[in-house]
Amino acid sequence: MAKQLIIHAGFPKTGTTSLQEALSTNRQILLANGIHYPYAGDHYPHMGDKAHHLAAFAISGRIWGWSKRGGSAVPIKEWSSLAKQINRSKRKVLISSENFSEANLEQIQRIKSDIKTSDIKVVFTLRPLVKLLASSYQQYLKYGIKPTYEEWLHSVLDNPGISKMTPTFWKRLMFGEVIENWVSVFGKDNVEVIIVDERNPEFLFAAFNSLLGLAESTLKAQESGSNRSLSVEEISLLIEINRKFPKKRTWDDYEIFIREGAVKYLTDHVAAPLGAHKLLTPEWAVIKAQEISRLNVEGIKRSGVRIIGDIEPFSSATVPVGTSELNTQISIETAASALLVLDQRVVRKLPSRVLVIETRRRIKKALSRFLP
Repeated sequence: MAKQLIIHAGFPKTGTTSLQEALSTNRQILLANGIHYPYAGDHYPHMGDKAHHLAAFAISGRIWGWSKRGGSAVPIKEWSSLAKQINRSKRKVLISSENFSEANLEQIQRIKSDIKTSDIKVVFTLRPLVKLLASSYQQYLKYGIKPTYEEWLHSVLDNPGISKMTPTFWKRLMFGEVIENWVSVFGKDNVEVIIVDERNPEFLFAAFNSLLGLAESTLKAQESGSNRSLSVEEISLLIEINRKFPKKRTWDDYEIFIREGAVKYLTDHVAAPLGAHKLLTPEWAVIKAQEISRLNVEGIKRSGVRIIGDIEPFSSATVPVGTSELNTQISIETAASALLVLDQRVVRKLPSRVLVIETRRRIKKALSRFLP
């Protein structure tokens, strides 16, 4: 039985990817310090083994992809498999996925009931809502949505807590309610909130080194990958791709060639052009997000959890204000960069059923040359 389980349960866009890269890179160092960071499942290779997203999706019943065009619910066995690893471990165990923040009260209770140890600590990393708007929009663009930034902002901010366009936004980013749900299951003394300070990027790693009892600078930002923001030009390109993407093509096609293909290649391997325009947020949306943040901060304080860092500036935090005009044309350089992702490695991302069908077709064609 695990001595203790630490669940890093959220929130998105708070340095989670960088933290998870550091945790996965340092698995052996963590083990030497009595901390087990389990490997994730390999049924969805594009998700890798840096974090425990599959288990989180399984718990929340999340459908990965487009439900009517090839998407499917992640089977609960992904969570059950992780729970077995946790229960078998004799060490302190840490799991991490910002997608655990989507779990509702009943699903959180299942997490508790499936884990044998009674010593469970839940940790959230948090940034002001206003600073998550542009990055969240870009993540949804990579999921195939078609509206402009301002259209999307109206869909999530006009009626806070509800969004028909991207319903998962509020499931995971109504901070106060999410934290109160976890507190109701695990108790306020077992839930902590770490405030991510973009002026001090190392604060997040320092907080986790302290939490895990590790030497200073054991966990730190890694060199691999960048996952940078898209420029307005690149956003314009992706919106046009999403609008033109044929309805007869499936989520597999989109995920392989667009989300994990051209777009990921741009954000992870191509530096943003000098002078590239970043997405600007309209002033009305900034004011609305500040107002929602104030209410969330009140809820977090009311929950009684331990807060590491300064949460007070949340209701006054801001971002560059303005309106971004979409490009109607893009540079040859951007187009060329997006195309360079297409090489033989894309075969590794194809679903097994697609490879089987194609292999059978080729064998049949080859045999036909020798048969009368």
